Amino acid sequence: MPRQKHFFKTSKKQKPQVPSTADDFFVAGVDFEEAGEKWRAGDAAKSCRFFVRAIETYDGGLHRFPRSFDLAYNKARIQYDLCQQPKLLQQLPTPLVDLLQLSLESHRWALSLEPANADVLFNTAQVLTSLAELPSEGATTTRITTANIEEALQLLQEALEMFQRCLVLQESQFVQAEAEAEMIAMSLASDQDNVPLPSSSSSVSDISTQEQWASILEPVTKSTLVDTVTAMTETLTDACNLGLLQDLSLLSWMEAFYKDNVDKKLAMYAENSTKQPEAFLARFNFLCAYSDANFRIGRLDLPTYERELENTFVMNSDLFTSPQGLCDMADAMLAFNSSVRARINYVDLQSSDAARLSQVQWKHLSTALANLKSASTLPEVQNLPKIHNRRGDCELLRYRLGEAPVSYQPAQSNAVMLLANAATYYRGAAGVAKAEGVEREEFESRVKEAVVSSITRDDSKLSELLTGGRGRVISILEDARDEGLIPSQVLQRFGLV
Repeated sequence: MPRQKHFFKTSKKQKPQVPSTADDFFVAGVDFEEAGEKWRAGDAAKSCRFFVRAIETYDGGLHRFPRSFDLAYNKARIQYDLCQQPKLLQQLPTPLVDLLQLSLESHRWALSLEPANADVLFNTAQVLTSLAELPSEGATTTRITTANIEEALQLLQEALEMFQRCLVLQESQFVQAEAEAEMIAMSLASDQDNVPLPSSSSSVSDISTQEQWASILEPVTKSTLVDTVTAMTETLTDACNLGLLQDLSLLSWMEAFYKDNVDKKLAMYAENSTKQPEAFLARFNFLCAYSDANFRIGRLDLPTYERELENTFVMNSDLFTSPQGLCDMADAMLAFNSSVRARINYVDLQSSDAARLSQVQWKHLSTALANLKSASTLPEVQNLPKIHNRRGDCELLRYRLGEAPVSYQPAQSNAVMLLANAATYYRGAAGVAKAEGVEREEFESRVKEAVVSSITRDDSKLSELLTGGRGRVISILEDARDEGLIPSQVLQRFGLV
């Protein structure tokens, strides 16, 4: 989420009907924001209208006062905040990628006004990361190509550089704040008996009836530093997870960046912090993604990759008690299965090696399935549709291990049950998504359930979906094919190969 709201405190003075100063535009925009917050939970459409009016108010102020940093900051921040709220986003006709581009332009303008503002640097880096994540999250129908990957990597590298600049500023401010606090404490300790009482004549009467403004600036704390280092770690993970990453020099650059800016600092700042589990989970995800990227690019052989992954699991076992930790561990195992499928040709293996590898894949998929099940039962679980969807993926992937050339016997003997389980999970995911109003998750789950039916030679569900929205269905099918979920013969029957 974007960092820090620049709201001001005002007196009770009546606000002008027509804004005439930068402060007038600012306070009017804040009023609209507060109204949007008020309706966010109950009425998404009404909330969105207030937030849009806030953006328009800030924008109107910037047309008259283009050098006003506070107007520029708040406009950029709300634009990005809307992109992070699925229910509000559904109220806007503009595609997500265009909204993010508008937010990025606004952030760059705010940054040009105050290049050394840590909050703007942090928020701009977040926008860059969100733009880079679009292809992998299916936010557009564009297929992921080498050009997409290169563009995403450029965005992520710029984001990392901005996070780095932000952290340098925050560390300096933190050291300064600590020194000032120590000086004040020493001064109070020595002079506590000599502090004069305030005069009653210097209170309210001295403030006058004029409008009083004061920026609400949050001090830099260890928690702030943890947030920034965690965000850097997550951005490095995003870069590693780009499936077509083939640049050895870039992997080496990311390794050096992690060692110089993240590794020791994350542990130091997160120590005894309430955000320690979140920070260490981000580190776990990076280590898994980095090993996976090195395996995909050929820098690690399979036994080494498997060993590194197992060691990472053991070293971070205390993280796997929360829904997010369980889901992240499951995702790491699914990534292992996907990379093995992409890199290893079973036809070229000796029968004993093929048997062992299929056993390892089955083990990882089964453990991932168990983790997702555990996560779904915890009271603090979020995003149940996605969890049930991934459970269906696990069952389909286990089913596919029974196909040639793998022909894993447990998968073959349990084929009917595996398909039935997959259909049940997808159907459950669609039901929960519909109840929660998450249309994209609902549609994806319905398509995958139809795929399961087509595997059993019932093409009616998939045919109906293709008739109603062919472009969206094909995009989901292509992603599912790339993940190894769909047998080629299913796609062939629909002329999609």
